[in-house]
Amino acid sequence: MPMPSAGPTKFKGFTLSPFQRAAAAALDTDHNVLVAAPTGAGKTLVAEYAIHLAQKKKTRSLYTAPIKALSNQKFRDFSEDPAIDSVGLSTGDITLNPYGRVMVMTTEILRNTLVEDASQLHDVGVVVFDEVHFMDDPERGSVWEETLMFLPKDVVIVALSATIDNLGQFAAWLEKVRERPLTVVEETKRPVPLKHYLYHPKAGVFPPSRLKPIRNRFKEHKKNRSWKQRDDQPLLEELVKHERLPLLYFCFSRRLCETKARKTSRSRRLLSTEEASRFHTIWQAGKAEFGFDDQGGPMGEMRGMLARGVGYHHAGMLPLQKEMVERLFSTGLLKILYTTETFALGINMPARAVVFDSLTKFDGIDFDYMRTRDYMQMAGRAGRLGMDKEGLVYSVLEYEDVLEAPIHRIQAGRVEPITSRFHLDYASLVHLHGIAGNAYAAEIWENSFAAFQAREHSKKREERNRQQVSALLQKRFQFLEDMGYIRGEQEILARGRTCLHLFGYEIHLTEMLFEGVFEDVEAPALCGLIAAVIHEGRRRDEYWRNALRPMRGLLRRASSVIRYAIERETDCGLAGSLKQLDESMSPAIYEYAKGRPFHDLGRFTSAAPGDFVRIARMTVQYLRHLHKVVVESDPKLAETMLEAVECLYRGPIDVRAELGLEGGAAAVKAELAKEEAAAPEGTAASQPRKRQQRRRRRRRS
Repeated sequence: MPMPSAGPTKFKGFTLSPFQRAAAAALDTDHNVLVAAPTGAGKTLVAEYAIHLAQKKKTRSLYTAPIKALSNQKFRDFSEDPAIDSVGLSTGDITLNPYGRVMVMTTEILRNTLVEDASQLHDVGVVVFDEVHFMDDPERGSVWEETLMFLPKDVVIVALSATIDNLGQFAAWLEKVRERPLTVVEETKRPVPLKHYLYHPKAGVFPPSRLKPIRNRFKEHKKNRSWKQRDDQPLLEELVKHERLPLLYFCFSRRLCETKARKTSRSRRLLSTEEASRFHTIWQAGKAEFGFDDQGGPMGEMRGMLARGVGYHHAGMLPLQKEMVERLFSTGLLKILYTTETFALGINMPARAVVFDSLTKFDGIDFDYMRTRDYMQMAGRAGRLGMDKEGLVYSVLEYEDVLEAPIHRIQAGRVEPITSRFHLDYASLVHLHGIAGNAYAAEIWENSFAAFQAREHSKKREERNRQQVSALLQKRFQFLEDMGYIRGEQEILARGRTCLHLFGYEIHLTEMLFEGVFEDVEAPALCGLIAAVIHEGRRRDEYWRNALRPMRGLLRRASSVIRYAIERETDCGLAGSLKQLDESMSPAIYEYAKGRPFHDLGRFTSAAPGDFVRIARMTVQYLRHLHKVVVESDPKLAETMLEAVECLYRGPIDVRAELGLEGGAAAVKAELAKEEAAAPEGTAASQPRKRQQRRRRRRRS
């Protein structure tokens, strides 16, 4: 699309690359912009330019990210930017400065705002969608699609994406649904090129071009067990010897990350005397800032490892552990970091080299060879701009991989397209029913990327999809009507008004609220119950069932209510989308809420500490939602919700402390007090109404 200017040549002291200039020029003309570029190419600078333009126009900017950790990082980055005078954060865990001129938030929070009260966005001029290809995520992708569809059309969109195969198709839909000219800026060249290598102990390090003759040699040793033994230590020795550090070593198992890090740290000291001194300074500064104990426990064990220049990073760690690991890695004091793929998602911490422990990973159903997009996102962390001429990528192969792995497809194949995951949840359906009736949901689907893709495929497929979606929507609306959420053409009933403020698990929480499950429940038991609603444990998780004895009756009542809703879904011909309670985290949540120290929770759950923190923070998030819903209609229950939040919001659950802020539970209490002024009216039913509904439900059963 022709531009009236070539765009600025410099911004914030950086000389802009051609793709950054093209994107800036498009933003100067109020175009929406879709940028597709490799990891590390500098897409974030385009977002910052859009924010700069919005500030000049006195409008607000929103920056959305797919994960809370990335949102927290961007909040810190923008807070340190002297050109931005007012930054806010909203992730569900925490709300800071909600009317900041630049608001950082998860995409879910933005979608929820659009449904709950879109007027809050009246002064927003631009929204940045970081990692917009996350729209392909099977579980959460629909949130991106809904947000892109429902945002007011006068808002400028800046979508940042990794390279995708169907960029033109996605761009055509985005321009159509946003009703504004869209400029597509694609950059295929990495600022630091990658060089790919393969490794097997019987072949050493070799380039992919030598794979064919090596395969032929390996075929001669199919019955030789020694050729099937795995050993990556010679590779590690070679990389250390030839100074290919710092190194990111990707493993697709948390336990494997920790095991390998411990083994490596026992045999190596990778920091010089000067680096060891810098490590001590940074560690002591962190200790003073966060007040953690490193004489024992998780921080003590980790310190010994990190002091040798070796560490690990995964989602199961405590937030404070991840914070210190990231600080040390960003300052060059971690030479080898074993990590899962989450480290590659948005966190701008490149390395000299990257190693893949395996080219297979669990795809949610089975183990299979990696997608090209996933490989490139992680491989893209190799190569530091201004420091390395090239980034080095090594893949450790099993014997079978040498013979069978689709190496060329993984490393150099076409990057997978974005596939629509459009799926309106129950709260969204209630919202659409209230706006224009049930038929409106079908109209919304017609504007979705799912319909766009079906339409481009064939008329037959489009019609088949339309019929399937129509039948599904009819069944889901029937369920909502049977359960008492909607009625008639556009009427939303009390249950429906409540669920509009409880995104995610809205049916579970609404039903328990209206069926009186929360009545006369003590705060710790309430925490344990909410955790059971939201937690989805791993199959190997263990927990002390006797610890649930004080809340066994409560869980039984709640389970009965959820089971009724699940049965009604089935009666409407729906495959059950509502999960049963998962109590495997509840003992630990209950005990922590009662005041038990964090370090003593291993008796009550086998889950990783970071998983406990995540569920506890989500529990706080939903307690806040419930408090907002009932604060007017049931002050006693609202007070219990507030008490429950205070029970949990301490130690590693305190997000404010993680961000270097003061206040703790008192600050959260103040936030909730502010929300009371804007509490929705007429959401939760009165107590007599609940009892009448329960009697009617029993008769109906």
